[in-house]
Amino acid sequence: MLNKFIRWYLSYDALPYWYLLIADCVLILLAGIAAFYANHSLEGVSVLPVLLTLMAYLPAYLVGFRVFRTYLAPARRVMPKDVLRISGALLLGFAIIMFLRINFHTDSIGQTIRSRDLLLQCLLSMVLMICLRIMVRINFEGYVKRNHLTGLYGLSNSNLLDIELSSLLPRKEIEVDMDAIRTKMQGKHILVTGAAGSIGKELVRLLAQFSPKSLLLLDMAETPLHDVRVMMQREFSNIPCKTVVCNICHHHRLEEFFKHNHPEIIFHAAAYKHVPMMEDNPTESVLNNIDGTIKLANLAVKYGVQTFVMVSTDKAVNPTNIMGCSKRVCEIYCQSLHNSPRNTAGCNFVTTRFGNVLGSNGSVVPAFREQIRNGGPVYVTHPDIVRFFMLISEACKLVLQAATIGKGGHIYVFDMGHSVKINQLAKRMIKLSGKSDIKIIYTGLRPGEKLYEEVLNDEEQVLPTSHERIKIAKVREYNFDKVEQDILSLIEIAKSYDAAKTVKTLKSIVPEYVPQNPEYKNLCQS
Repeated sequence: MLNKFIRWYLSYDALPYWYLLIADCVLILLAGIAAFYANHSLEGVSVLPVLLTLMAYLPAYLVGFRVFRTYLAPARRVMPKDVLRISGALLLGFAIIMFLRINFHTDSIGQTIRSRDLLLQCLLSMVLMICLRIMVRINFEGYVKRNHLTGLYGLSNSNLLDIELSSLLPRKEIEVDMDAIRTKMQGKHILVTGAAGSIGKELVRLLAQFSPKSLLLLDMAETPLHDVRVMMQREFSNIPCKTVVCNICHHHRLEEFFKHNHPEIIFHAAAYKHVPMMEDNPTESVLNNIDGTIKLANLAVKYGVQTFVMVSTDKAVNPTNIMGCSKRVCEIYCQSLHNSPRNTAGCNFVTTRFGNVLGSNGSVVPAFREQIRNGGPVYVTHPDIVRFFMLISEACKLVLQAATIGKGGHIYVFDMGHSVKINQLAKRMIKLSGKSDIKIIYTGLRPGEKLYEEVLNDEEQVLPTSHERIKIAKVREYNFDKVEQDILSLIEIAKSYDAAKTVKTLKSIVPEYVPQNPEYKNLCQS
């Protein structure tokens, strides 16, 4: 139980930098000693009783840190809201101490310390803690500037790299209802497909904090899945965890898995996602993304799964590429299956739709990072190309929030904030690296690639939810029997590996699909 508490309190969401907490506690004690001796004669008073009293009061400030989430933001970024968090935490701590002194006479502990001494302690602590953070920031930025050989994005410390990605998205942090999510996930058998991917791995890490009955981790990538398994053994050894190497297209293997494990909640994040690769392999995109999703969704209904959460993409909106079109077909199937008579168990099908995530496998950030590490140039497809971005942790928190508040048959769209120009992102990373001489070269749009991406098509509108960053997309409903017939026909065509016929059939299911790949554009016009 103690280990569980410590792991929770020192988790990323609670306290990213435990060493900063220790430093703050030391500063509070020093400030208390300084405040006491500033108002008293130095003669005849031992420092030990004063220190013991201050240490007895220290937990009150720890409560304040927790309430005001003082350690939420990275230590290397000092924002006005961080100053407010520090001030609020210290004042709350002071209020708790005064309450205890008045009602329980705790002023008799060790050396009696007057109220004005405690107030002065708060003020001194506030100044010292802010100064500490400023020093951390100055020293870090200085280190980056001095590190001309590798720069920030050449450092070996992967945690540092991930943390500093947040500086590329200067905006208000995303908060979710952790208590509501815990109520939803606690004590449940939870399956995550694509558990070895960027989104899947982060979902696993977050879910483990909500005390599920078991985590069932499924992926066909052996080595990355092994890495997730090691992470679970190291960080969440108290959570029963099963890792399964499995292709979601293998129906019999999946059914045996469902029979023996009985998942109650499914997060479906398994998919082929690389746009240029799927342009070259449209039949594989259909067989993996669509056929795999259908098999999972049907088994969810058959075995009485409570909630099925599908992770989709903004590329499914007015799709211009095979990958996006395949995800749109998956959205249609899940939505129509939820509303169909076949869903006798009342499985809640929730679809989440969001844009790109910074730092995920195959995203521009790792590519830019490697190019910067090698001295450049940095390759950008087009000077005007823009994308919506979130941090992996932000996207996954919203997925969990949508799973908690979501009603079946709906598509939940995430407010991604302002779009980001890719060339500006590249310039920001170059600046952070400390290398000013790296050039940016524009290579032209890749097959199937858009200049702009959206999270709603022209016919869709949104409805609000209880969370300001999650909206419901009003999409047209489909007849399940017709949808199922069309998709099964599509899958049979894909099994023949007839790329041209597969693309034309995709177009018939998703009329708004307008391919940008010249080869497929001609096919769909004929």
